[in-house]
Amino acid sequence: MYHLQILRKAREDMQKSATWYDEKQPGLGERFLQEVIKTLRLIETNPLHYEEKFSKRFRFALVHVFPFVIVFRIKNQTVIVNAVFHTSRNPKRFV
Repeated sequence: MYHLQILRKAREDMQKSATWYDEKQPGLGERFLQEVIKTLRLIETNPLHYEEKFSKRFRFALVHVFPFVIVFRIKNQTVIVNAVFHTSRNPKRFV
């Protein structure tokens, strides 16, 4: 099993997005966070399942239901989550 480390910037991304969803519809932000957490658990269990894109450094996991991607890398037995961002943003900034 891998250890999960979520960087501060990724936590901020998650919180800002949850707040935005809650402003659109109360409770939607919580649903967003639940989906992100589900995806993080899947990543933690089997990070190698997710493909490397744009470079050999980062892997990308789509969040179910919401148009978001979790960007992470693996270092030893640690999964380091670098970002949680909307798919309309350019993922190549992680290359």
